[in-house]
Amino acid sequence: MRKITLSEYNAIPENYRGIWTVERWDLPDWAELRKKHIGKRTMMVYDKGTCLLVEGIGFEIVDDSGWKKPDEIRKDIDMLYQEFCNMRKCKPHYADCIIRWQDTLDTLETRIALSMDSDTEWDEEIFYYCNSRNELKSLTEKGCSDFVIADCFGFGMYEKPMQEI
Repeated sequence: MRKITLSEYNAIPENYRGIWTVERWDLPDWAELRKKHIGKRTMMVYDKGTCLLVEGIGFEIVDDSGWKKPDEIRKDIDMLYQEFCNMRKCKPHYADCIIRWQDTLDTLETRIALSMDSDTEWDEEIFYYCNSRNELKSLTEKGCSDFVIADCFGFGMYEKPMQEI
């Protein structure tokens, strides 16, 4: 079943989404099917041809109204980064984040490396490698990756000295 956020659903032009209100008594088992269709949200999609999907059958809507917006997450990243640099007098090795998978919309707490080489003793702790804070912030928007950063709650450093960043 396809998952879509409420804001993505609402962004679909009204001609391609709606609420099922049409009775289909011409269908032999409509009385049984009726409760699965009447009052459900619908959307037209192109998937190897034009299809009508019905909520609960072909797609699920996930309410994203309480989720942080990308701008807010980027501001948090900048603030937390500056706090870390001011307090520790050095740049962090990683950011602790929550990511959201774009296909399932599930979340996962992860560690994203900043300007750090891969193939180190910390590889198993690292989910993703970035080359800069700006690259980290770019992950808050939908793009080429399978996930987006849904929240950032801190930066850190590995205790063993690493080469200067």
